[in-house]
Amino acid sequence: MEDEKPVNMCACLNRSFAELKKLGSLEAAQAAGAGVECSGCVPYLKLVFETGETEFAIDDPRIPEEDFGQ
Repeated sequence: MEDEKPVNMCACLNRSFAELKKLGSLEAAQAAGAGVECSGCVPYLKLVFETGETEFAIDDPRIPEEDFGQ
């Protein structure tokens, strides 16, 4: 089995979660364009601002399944 790469950026915006974290809030990151196009990073961005972490497993158990597909 291949090791999965961590989720650590908004691919649509091409900015790392570390960069977006510096904006100070989920709302500020979204205002800058993060999570607006595909919304795939939004569950991870929520964790960025809740925990301060900037890298996550793609199947992080802290993310409720219903958060995907928003």
